[in-house]
Amino acid sequence: MASKGFIEILRLADLAKARQSGRYDAQKKQWVGVVFEVSGQRLIAPMGEVSEVLSMPDLTTIPLTKPWLLGVANVRGRLLPLTDLTSFLSLSRAPVRPSQRKVLVIDQPGFFSGLVIDAVLGIQQFTSAQYQAESLPSDSPLAAYSHGKFVKDDEEWFVFMPSLLAQDQRYVEAAI
Repeated sequence: MASKGFIEILRLADLAKARQSGRYDAQKKQWVGVVFEVSGQRLIAPMGEVSEVLSMPDLTTIPLTKPWLLGVANVRGRLLPLTDLTSFLSLSRAPVRPSQRKVLVIDQPGFFSGLVIDAVLGIQQFTSAQYQAESLPSDSPLAAYSHGKFVKDDEEWFVFMPSLLAQDQRYVEAAI
């Protein structure tokens, strides 16, 4: 059973690796995010916007809802709506083992939702100097939820903002 402890374990493991390798500098401002994949695209969500990561829970479907709303799951006594992010964004589905699929839980004031994604790859840290205010191409279905990118070791890590998704009326209104 994954919970908030899963994210904390990932964060501590990355911190230990950073200190051991000498790449951790307490003086530099660190930005930390959860790295995940959706439809073959690697993204990173700010740690403060993801409250926990879950394995795919049992769910109950809801009639008369959009096909991307998979249903609801009981998570510690709260009903968590589960959204297939790939389907919501009309992306092509990348081959993935069902055991890899995870749920990013977004728990913000007035908004409680689970985003079903293909995989969680861990936690990544960046400095503010590695940030660039360049978003995904405007024709990307992810562009509306992107907020710049980090560049590290010649790799790009686009920032996915669940808070922007929570403001999208198409996402909030899942009824048919």
